[in-house]
Amino acid sequence: MSFTPGISVPIGSIEKALGQLWDESGESKTRASLINLAIYSEEQDSLESNNAVIQGIAGEHAMRALLIQADPTAQGSSAEAWISMNCYLRGAKGGEVCSEQISFELRGEAARSLQSVVFSHLDSDLPLILWWQADFRPPIDGKLWRWVDRLLFDSQIWQNPKEQFELVSKIAAISETRTILCDLNWTRTFPLRQAIAGIFDSSCALPELQNIKTLEVSYATSFRITALLLVGWLADRLGWKLTQGGEYPEFQDTRGGKISVALHQSAKGEEASISRVLLTSSRASFEALHEIGSDLYITKAQGDCLATATRKVRAPREDINELLLLELSRNSQHSLYNRAVKVVQSLWG
Repeated sequence: MSFTPGISVPIGSIEKALGQLWDESGESKTRASLINLAIYSEEQDSLESNNAVIQGIAGEHAMRALLIQADPTAQGSSAEAWISMNCYLRGAKGGEVCSEQISFELRGEAARSLQSVVFSHLDSDLPLILWWQADFRPPIDGKLWRWVDRLLFDSQIWQNPKEQFELVSKIAAISETRTILCDLNWTRTFPLRQAIAGIFDSSCALPELQNIKTLEVSYATSFRITALLLVGWLADRLGWKLTQGGEYPEFQDTRGGKISVALHQSAKGEEASISRVLLTSSRASFEALHEIGSDLYITKAQGDCLATATRKVRAPREDINELLLLELSRNSQHSLYNRAVKVVQSLWG
């Protein structure tokens, strides 16, 4: 059975058609919306895959969803739209809580005019979260990006990270601090960053942070940028300065000491984006390990100056729905992300 994104409606009649849809739904359905979540993709059949994403999270986060499948390289201009509702049981009280969804298929000039074709259908003055699933392209259009409160993207999929990070920084500058950058690749590292920070809760372990000599990070295929973001976070938090780029980066700590960094692409099968982090000083070592198939990080601290301590920390799944829900629930300003990117910006390759 072929996928249908909803009820086909003319672009100019979307709001009227949504009103009729609610009128026909009866009193058992309650409308709920806290945000506008727009998802932009240039992949064929993305409406179907992104519809599955919305159905997976709509019960956890009320929204008006706007799904956009675009082909900006097409000749001419065409635009089609469909409307639907995502409904979930309200619990013991009965009835359903529903949120609206508008799906667009845009080609040519219509795909290059998102702010006029799509954003005129935002839900009142609710915040706009735009998940951009395509590459960013110059020139950066201020008319588009000034609409956006939070810009979601995933640097893990970028083939040219240096160019893409530069374009993203231009978007942030154009929006005059309104647009918050939300890299799902940064969100992907959040549980691991928590696990690493927890290793140094001990008063004996904490001083060793100032004596780190080596850092090793093992990452899965295609997750090198994820590993570099983690390195950038550690370097920023500990005041390290990059002194040597290339395949084996080196940093200098606040006292002039050298820290050698080794990034290893794991040859194992499917696993977490980052499977192992090892920090060593002259007297101790600190490790966070995520084994294949496990839902835990195993952290270990050991050395001459402290008793061996092992801890288990939950490692959430890294599927896209989990990452998206985590990002939507945190509502963070991501100031540490911007700092981490700046530290390792010359290492993107």
